[in-house]
Amino acid sequence: ARRRAVPVADVREVRHFHLFCGSGGGALGFQRGHARVGNLEARFRCLGGIDSDAGAVRDFTRLVGVPGTCLDLFDAEQHAAYHGRPPRAGWREAGAEEIRRAAGNERPHIVFTSSPCRGLSGLLNPKLAPLPKYQALNALTLRGIQLMLAAWEDDPPELVIFENVPMIATKGRPLLDA
Repeated sequence: ARRRAVPVADVREVRHFHLFCGSGGGALGFQRGHARVGNLEARFRCLGGIDSDAGAVRDFTRLVGVPGTCLDLFDAEQHAAYHGRPPRAGWREAGAEEIRRAAGNERPHIVFTSSPCRGLSGLLNPKLAPLPKYQALNALTLRGIQLMLAAWEDDPPELVIFENVPMIATKGRPLLDA
């Protein structure tokens, strides 16, 4: 009997990176993902993630299997508004270089961002939403995107997936427009 030739898959690596990564649920989903069209196959590889919560970053590293980076992405004004005081001595704003470093100095094909959403949530008391603390969180959404775009300005990721609360479409319209 004659054997049929089995087509060899053309495997492509798809690199993903996570802003406001939390404990890594989004990254874990990507890591478990698989895509195939004909003989073209995609394998996903996580470059890392950034979050300001050290516990979440430890969980991210453990669950996803790649290092997360604990980094505050606020600018100085947002930091002061959120915390109610100026940044401590020695604190400095993160820039594009820190974003690239957190991705192992590699360029991702996909960036998944799950920005803080409390300020835009329909569950937040409307009297609290205008407070500087929540406005700073809202502004952090845009700052994260700006830092990410600056990090790979010469060769931006092909896809940015922006996860947030449904109310961002109305309460956060100015952020989305920006």
